[in-house]
Amino acid sequence: MKAMRALVLPILASLLFLGGCGDQLPSDIDDPYGVEGYIEMGWDEYAAGNYDDALANFQAAIEADVTHPGGYLGAGWASINLADYWVIADNYFFMALQQSAGYAPLVMHTESQTQDTMWTVFECVDPDLPPDVLNPILEQLADSGAVWVGNEIYAIVNADSDPNIPYRFHAEAGGCASMFTAFNNFSLYDAVVDSIVPDGEGDYWVYILSDYTNVEQGEDNVRTWINAGNVMTYDYFTFTPGALTQDSYDALAGWGVFQQARGENGDPLLGCAAGWALDRAVETYDFGTGTGHDDVVSLSMVNLKGNAAAEAFSAEAFRFSWFTCTSEGYGLGLLPTRDDFIYSLMQVIETMLGA
Repeated sequence: MKAMRALVLPILASLLFLGGCGDQLPSDIDDPYGVEGYIEMGWDEYAAGNYDDALANFQAAIEADVTHPGGYLGAGWASINLADYWVIADNYFFMALQQSAGYAPLVMHTESQTQDTMWTVFECVDPDLPPDVLNPILEQLADSGAVWVGNEIYAIVNADSDPNIPYRFHAEAGGCASMFTAFNNFSLYDAVVDSIVPDGEGDYWVYILSDYTNVEQGEDNVRTWINAGNVMTYDYFTFTPGALTQDSYDALAGWGVFQQARGENGDPLLGCAAGWALDRAVETYDFGTGTGHDDVVSLSMVNLKGNAAAEAFSAEAFRFSWFTCTSEGYGLGLLPTRDDFIYSLMQVIETMLGA
């Protein structure tokens, strides 16, 4: 019997789950079923919609063997349906991943990088500013100053009335799976993340779009994007592939879904990272394949990437949300410049969640 779950955007409707809060501790279970027995009973109760009893069995499995990932995995999924246990569900999924993979595949980082004189840390990818055009301008920084450099660049990129500049860069930890913005400590503007794609050398390019602004610096007005000396600060999650198992995949799926279940209290960056990590780990995804909980939950890769897109959407990271949709072949006809872009993106995400 499948436990079907409705995944919907938090801004459109509340995420509803069946189940209440009943007896929760396995202390009244006298027979030593063993860890596998408790896990099997837990998923049977889960499939029947008895989430309190499911959690009790999964907790008993953890007590029986604290190194077995199955107890943590089941407890995490049961906790999604029991709001009183949301405070610990994150820990259940973390431990399921830690015990199944032997390491932490998802790690959050906060870091800063400073743009260099020739814009090689945050590399300009504006087609109007190829190296043969941009480099001679940047080389004049020491002699002519930031104001002159900014004016020269502005005269080029403003030709089409869109003075924003796209860049790409590598996060220092490598393996970036999700990032929404990079904050410019000079202009006080957020550069929005457009996409994160393989660089062909084992790492990933983060593509961002930096808004143009004019900053008053004393008597000077500096036209700026991500210019030399600008410090960019950002948060991101990395994914490190390794010896992942089906329990690992199901834990990533649950961790991502759980962030949406928590609504405003969820972590959108983590929820998005979980979906992208699963996408990098397996070509296709089906819950519980080859395990005793096979098909207990109906969930596909399209659903999970839709969930990731929903998480990015909730953080107003609309460009990265759209990129997440397009990675599964959805929303290919959208354009951020359209007046109905956000509404249309919302509809695309709904379609993916219900696919």
